[in-house]
Amino acid sequence: MQITHCPQCETAFKVSPQQLELAKGWVRCGRCSHVFEAALHFETQANIPAAPLPSVDAPALFRAAMAPAVAATDVKPSVQAAQADDTDAALPLKWVVSAGVLVLALLMQLLVAQRNWLAAEEPALHPLLSAMCACEVTWPREPDAVLIESSSFTENPDGGYIVQLRLKNTQHHAVAMPALELSLTDLQDQVLVRRVFTADELSAKDHVQALRDVRSTLNFDLDDKVSKRITGFRALVFYP
Repeated sequence: MQITHCPQCETAFKVSPQQLELAKGWVRCGRCSHVFEAALHFETQANIPAAPLPSVDAPALFRAAMAPAVAATDVKPSVQAAQADDTDAALPLKWVVSAGVLVLALLMQLLVAQRNWLAAEEPALHPLLSAMCACEVTWPREPDAVLIESSSFTENPDGGYIVQLRLKNTQHHAVAMPALELSLTDLQDQVLVRRVFTADELSAKDHVQALRDVRSTLNFDLDDKVSKRITGFRALVFYP
């Protein structure tokens, strides 16, 4: 059994070798809860003052008061302190691992959500993105990217009508070919006929190259009653 002193409040404690081995030499002060290494503050025999011997001439009550007093208080070494330190050290690692998994999950979601745009910007990534999401990677649909540079609506000498368009992709990457909504109007700008032409009807390709234009010619027939009232048209590209 050894006696050690708390370096903070100088309280003395008795500790056994088994207790020290269990707590790896660390103890917690039972008075102020300070945790310290017990071996550094062991009490040596030279530091223990000799107890004064009561004089035989002293009164009996005084000799009883001079009887050996308890020099130290038993205290259990704080095994919990060492265990708590280990728990505190492991906690940040769990947070780091959890945060890393969360960041990877967010990156995966971002890649899947932007897979069409990424494949258009870097075509070499197309196979990788398709394998990662296990889904189809198509051309990005960006309605504001495709503009109608020019258009015309004329009567075909051989019968029917012709609409000619020139579509321009203003982006630096390819985009999906849009559809076309054509509205024919009368003198009061009221819509007489509205028809939608699919991307396949507009072009043989399913996309428009970056900063390139596509020319399209559409032929169709109209009822004679409607054709006599047509004075104008409106064209709008969109993605269905």
